[in-house]
Amino acid sequence: MNKVFSNKIVLTDKYKPLKWNDLVGQDNISRTLKKAIQENRLSKVLFFFGPKGVGKNACAHILANELNSFSEFKDFSLNTFEINGFFHNSLEDIYKIIHKSRSFPKKGKYNILIIKEIHKFSKDFFDFFLKFIEEKNTHILFIFFGIEEKIVPEFILSRCQIFEFKSLSVKDIFFHLKMIAEKENIEVENEALLIISKHVEGSLSKAIHLFDRFISNGIKISKCYIMNKLGIIDVKFYFEIVDSLLDKNVYKTLTLLNQILQKKIDSHNLVVGLTKHFRNLFFSKNNETISILKFKKEIIQSYIEQSKKISFFFLIHALSIFHRLEKEYRLNNQNFRLSIEIHLIQLAHFFFIHKKNHENFLKKSKEFSSYKENEKINFLQKNWIKFVQKFSEKINPIYLDFLKNEIQFKIIKNKIFFMIPCKLENRDFLFIQTNFEKYFKKKLNNPHLEFKVIKKESKEYPIEKYNFLSQKNKLVKTLIERLNLRISSSQEEKNLL
Repeated sequence: MNKVFSNKIVLTDKYKPLKWNDLVGQDNISRTLKKAIQENRLSKVLFFFGPKGVGKNACAHILANELNSFSEFKDFSLNTFEINGFFHNSLEDIYKIIHKSRSFPKKGKYNILIIKEIHKFSKDFFDFFLKFIEEKNTHILFIFFGIEEKIVPEFILSRCQIFEFKSLSVKDIFFHLKMIAEKENIEVENEALLIISKHVEGSLSKAIHLFDRFISNGIKISKCYIMNKLGIIDVKFYFEIVDSLLDKNVYKTLTLLNQILQKKIDSHNLVVGLTKHFRNLFFSKNNETISILKFKKEIIQSYIEQSKKISFFFLIHALSIFHRLEKEYRLNNQNFRLSIEIHLIQLAHFFFIHKKNHENFLKKSKEFSSYKENEKINFLQKNWIKFVQKFSEKINPIYLDFLKNEIQFKIIKNKIFFMIPCKLENRDFLFIQTNFEKYFKKKLNNPHLEFKVIKKESKEYPIEKYNFLSQKNKLVKTLIERLNLRISSSQEEKNLL
């Protein structure tokens, strides 16, 4: 049976950048390189780094064409030699390519040696290549490709002219795809192009490749079609899942999960999507971070509304859970659906408990704010006495009694003042006071409560009495120890029997 091959031209080949003006989103780099050629100050060694699919390869070939003054673009790959870390790992392969590049070009002035995937090469390779660079081969231009600057050894990097290629914006990718669609008479919804543009995370070549894959003869490309092909979940499902968690309706949560996975959505994509959803909710709780969200106004409003129902604490916990699930998938993706279900059930239970505690806190806080001033002071005084009592085994009990009886509270413009006699203020008081502030803020669920200590002089304060009792207490203890009158609790129990 004869095979039938399609005559369709691949869009990535058809729309390959041939001139500087064709490069998308890298205007600064094309301007710099053009100027360097015009002023004859282009370095012999270049380093192009940045994400995949942003124009590094296209830029290298355009540069080769410009240097050799090739007018016909059929000569586009002429005089260019490539060493790829993925394919040319043996020194024998590398020697062959280098040997070819040493020969003077039959056409044009320069040979361009492109070294890709440099993170795959060893230090020995770079040592060898440094010797080759330092040879007097004036007709060879070296271009290293990499994702990060730090992966190139310093002794190579110091000889390079460095160009950083940025990820392309969603806007740049969208309008480039729209231009292709119009030229090719392809019917496609703008929202479908926007989804592709966001999905590729700054890679134009990946965007064109995906668009080419999804073209159907004579059929309009819809948003739903692209979402199904890419395994992207409609954001409405995330809102519904979170709402069902907030309602503690676990069965509805699991039903929604089943609906999503029946669409042949990858479970890992679902976890990544939920992680992003909780992140977006976190950003929606503050006016300064809302601008980070890139959605339609109505979707942003939905995020704001849902975020009001959830505390920061719950969102941080949810983000932590789903980020951990992402890592779990990389280590072991077997029974991953069960892992998702277990974590969703735990999250629903956690929210219910947290919500209940939160409501109790709010209730207490609301009650306190509704009190009259004298009621607030009485409430503070009772809580203070109860709190101080906790330190009875650690701090002199006589001193604690004075703290309970002599500390007074005042409230001025919602600020709480400790009124303490001067001679009672010491390290013990500061320790108790600091912990009481934390305790009271937590009790009222109000971290913004303000406290201040004011020392007071009081003639009526019986400081002499305190000193006397304190001294007396020490003497009594010393006497007990000296006379060996202290008995153990076990002995005491026997005597009582």
